[in-house]
Formats: sequence, C-alpha cells, structure tokens
Amino acid sequence: MTSWVVLQKLPLALNQSGPCLIVNAQDVAFFHQNLSIQESTVKIVKGETLCENTLFRGLFVHSAGDYAELLVRLTGLSTATFLKAMNSDAVTLGLTQTHYADYTGISPSDLSTAHDVVTLTVDLMTSQPFIDSVVALRKVHLPVAGWVGSYTPYVGTDGVVGVKSGYTLASGGCVAMAINVTIGGVVVPTYEVVLSQPGANALDVAGQHALNLMRALRPSLALVRTANVNTVKWIGSASLVTPTTTTTTTTTTTSTTTTVPTI
Repeated sequence: MTSWVVLQKLPLALNQSGPCLIVNAQDVAFFHQNLSIQESTVKIVKGETLCENTLFRGLFVHSAGDYAELLVRLTGLSTATFLKAMNSDAVTLGLTQTHYADYTGISPSDLSTAHDVVTLTVDLMTSQPFIDSVVALRKVHLPVAGWVGSYTPYVGTDGVVGVKSGYTLASGGCVAMAINVTIGGVVVPTYEVVLSQPGANALDVAGQHALNLMRALRPSLALVRTANVNTVKWIGSASLVTPTTTTTTTTTTTSTTTTVPTI
C-alpha cells in the first residue's frame, strides 16, 4: 500500500527514473535505527542521490524499510497525511479488514487478511507495469549497497514472478506471490497469499505453501477455445470464488470485479 500511495502521487512508467532526493542525516539515522533492531534495510550514506525507480527496486527486491521512508519523503506528505491516504485507499479498494499503522509494515498494529492482501496485489500488479517488472528481479544493484538479493522465495523458478515477502515476530513469515501458469499455451497469472508462517525458515515455508496453493488451483482452470481466441476460465466450485468490488479484472472474467479463488 505504501507503493500504491506513492504511485498515485508520483506515477512512474517503464524506463523512467522519477523524481530524486538527496539523503540527509535524518534518513541515515532512520537507517541505523532499523539496523539496530534487525529490520531489513539497504545501506545509505548522507549526500547520495536516489531516484524513485531505484527506491522501488530496493523496496521490493530487498524489503528495504529505509527506502520506504525515503519514498514517503519523496511525496512531500507528512507521515500522518501519508498514513491517512493509505487507510483511505484501503477503503476505496474494498480492503475492509485492513488497517495501516505505519508505512513499513513493522508495527504490530498493522492488520490485514490474505483476501485483502491478494486484492491489493492484483490491483498493484495489473495497474503498474513498472512494479510488474521490478518484482521479477532476483537481485538488484543499488548505489551504496551494491548487489542485493530478493527475499521473495522461488523468484524465477516454478513460474514464480515474485511480488513481496515480509517477516516480523508478530506476523511470522508472509508472502504475496504472483505465479504464471501455462494452460494450453496460454500464460495465466495467478496470485497467492500466505500469512503467519512460524519457524526459522518462515519465508521459505510461506513460499512453498503459495506454490501448493497454485498447484491446488491449477485443475480448476481450463482452456476454452473459440473461433477467434483461446481464453482460460474458472471451472472449479463456485463456493471457492469471492467476487470483490475492485475495478481490476483477471483472465477469468471480463466484468469490473476481480474473481478471487479462496482455496
């Protein structure tokens, strides 16, 4: 949602760098604060210049909380105004069980459900081609940190396009994952969200469960051939599908709602 709000204010197309900022002492202090509590960060130094496209790469590929803070600063909005926008947009998007208390996802007061997260993920991926390209990166080169890898499990394998993972003690391992499924030569993007996985390898466990969800979903998708085009449609139980009130579409519907399988 942090990315969603930033992109509403500062739209970014493919091959654009977007606006830039110069890292200041307060930004570096925030980086060290996150580092001291072992939150995911990317090294920054005072005086370096960072642009919107680079900040998004660090945010999605390496879960950089300090880059999230820089993106918020780039918008010119205060923290309170930015959080208000996050929660207002959650209502607009139909995320009825979601509340944001901060823009990094670290606060125990942040609340959501798998259904709401998958709805937001579909909206972001289908409306923002730039983000679609960033989440697929296995690693990215950043100005000071150099090469850093993705925390999203299985990116580039088993059809996994990526999106975003996260971990806190309160929430456990969480992942929102886009996985391409090929059916009769037609590539279908599917979206899986797994939350609250425990253990030392919580992100890998969440990723494996996401893959298992995709495999469970696969038999309920079928190729429908017509004279002009081949399409993929849902043929599984109607009880497993929840129509939402968002304005995006999936490959299985031509209406103005998103059909979300709830397996």
